[in-house]
Amino acid sequence: MIKSKKVKTKFAKIFLVRHGEVQNPKHIIYGYLPLPLSAKGRVKAKRAGLFLKKQNIVAIFSSPQKRTRETAKIISQVISKGKIKVQTVKELHESASGHFWEKLTNQQVKEKYPKIIRDYRRQPAKVNIGGENLAKIADRILRTVNKVIKKYPGQNLVFVSHQEPIIAALLKISRRNLNDLHRVKAICSTGSICEVWSVGKKLINKTYLAP
Repeated sequence: MIKSKKVKTKFAKIFLVRHGEVQNPKHIIYGYLPLPLSAKGRVKAKRAGLFLKKQNIVAIFSSPQKRTRETAKIISQVISKGKIKVQTVKELHESASGHFWEKLTNQQVKEKYPKIIRDYRRQPAKVNIGGENLAKIADRILRTVNKVIKKYPGQNLVFVSHQEPIIAALLKISRRNLNDLHRVKAICSTGSICEVWSVGKKLINKTYLAP
């Protein structure tokens, strides 16, 4: 009788980190603008690094925006004294909606696009802003994460991105309705860390999402 070999399932922790607070004295929607982290934002990034230092991280990936790259570099410095080089991945970029409303204040957005804002608050998944909806955002983030996991099987990884992309991805992993965006996005404040487990070919959300 031939005994079959047991295949060990690959397990890894994936950490989705939102960038630290930015220096934004005009309180505008900064989208793709190259605004730097504020002093508070740098502190939050360092705190994230201190937590991740204990997680045996082997690689760090960042969206192209200045605030995420700066956050990722601080994390790298804390956990490896900069030895882990930050890899920029364009697919981790900010949502198209952030770019669409770029340079406007929240009040200006309400006045200029009242219908879009009303629809976005009620059913955000049905709104396509700047050529991208929440489903597309979730798909591009998860495609990127899965692609990197294949390159680093069984390794703990960090992805530094933005609030809406991170939340959209978590909702998709959790098989939740994307219209729940506003109900759960508070868990993804600046400098926050969301944890996902990679078990074999499956992603499991380990971050609590309000019902």
